[in-house]
Amino acid sequence: MAGFFQESEKAKTRRMRNAAERFLSRFLIRKGAVEQAFLQMVILLKGDVPVVTALETTAELAKGDLRMALYETADLVRGGLPLAKALRQTMPWLGDLFIGLIEVGEANGTLPQMFTYAANIMRQRRTIRNQIIRAMTYPMLVVIAGLGVGYYISTVAIPKIISVMGDPEKLPAITRSLLTTSEWLQAHGLFVLLAPVAAIATYVLLRRVPGVGLAIDRMALAVPIFGKVGRFSANALFNHTMAMLVKSGISVVDALDLIRGTLDNGWYRIQLARTRTKVMAGRMLSDSLNDTALRKLTPLTPALVKVGENSGNMDEGLDYVGEYYGDALERRLDLLGKLIEPALIIVVGGMVAYVYIAFFMGMAAMSAAAR
Repeated sequence: MAGFFQESEKAKTRRMRNAAERFLSRFLIRKGAVEQAFLQMVILLKGDVPVVTALETTAELAKGDLRMALYETADLVRGGLPLAKALRQTMPWLGDLFIGLIEVGEANGTLPQMFTYAANIMRQRRTIRNQIIRAMTYPMLVVIAGLGVGYYISTVAIPKIISVMGDPEKLPAITRSLLTTSEWLQAHGLFVLLAPVAAIATYVLLRRVPGVGLAIDRMALAVPIFGKVGRFSANALFNHTMAMLVKSGISVVDALDLIRGTLDNGWYRIQLARTRTKVMAGRMLSDSLNDTALRKLTPLTPALVKVGENSGNMDEGLDYVGEYYGDALERRLDLLGKLIEPALIIVVGGMVAYVYIAFFMGMAAMSAAAR
């Protein structure tokens, strides 16, 4: 009976998915699960396991939509389709960078190495993303908690307290201002709470407008303190990824094209496109970088690329720059946390102090009037 249920479950997951299921899989499959699957593929392929068998074995170890996608990929490869083309059908959201690496591995017989490079790039991107998330989580929680507590005090607690203080005109100015603030928040408090959500939604929508989005991305890199976080994270990702692509044997022109699609900042993408155009025209990569804004965005890269062009070890220089900017990003996030924490304490503490002072001065005024 147990075997019947296992076969039934396998039949459910081993089938060709429809277009809607493939589209939704990009949201249902965790990037960490894909990274783990790629590492498992490396082990199996290094052990001379055939690609189809490796895909099926990895699928058995996976769960949910990823298992379905891997089984589907295995069936397409068994039918004669190259692995890279099969992945473009089953998991197109992997992007040109990772599928391009696998395509190169199929062409030159280095598939295990290409899966390793792909998994390493995923790990580096995950590390950078987690660093930023960790640095921003505490401030965001404090802001949300502060807004919630402030809304509750202003709209629920204060009106009940003020109601026993008598005539508002006889209260101190600070107490009257607290009462006015409370009345305003009762009328507009919901809009205040929704304002951060509206601001984020507006930002996301504006970034999708070609000209406006590019201007926003360019200005974001110049914002004090926060701008360096964006530059350092983009620099670390660009240099590490470029190093792995060059090491894998992909041409500089193709590498620049693949990297361009992985960066979130539109201004960086524009500069990479300009760099690629200059390289295609016959310029050296170091000179092409120096002729674009990347010379200022990542100033160490052109110098070490030039050394690598002369010595033949360009990937090592790019790796050094990637490590430097990765360390710089970690230090900048640490500094950002140290600056945000006391600022939030001052703001939240100031709000609490304002409420208490206004309340006790009102109570003192009421006691004096009662004598």
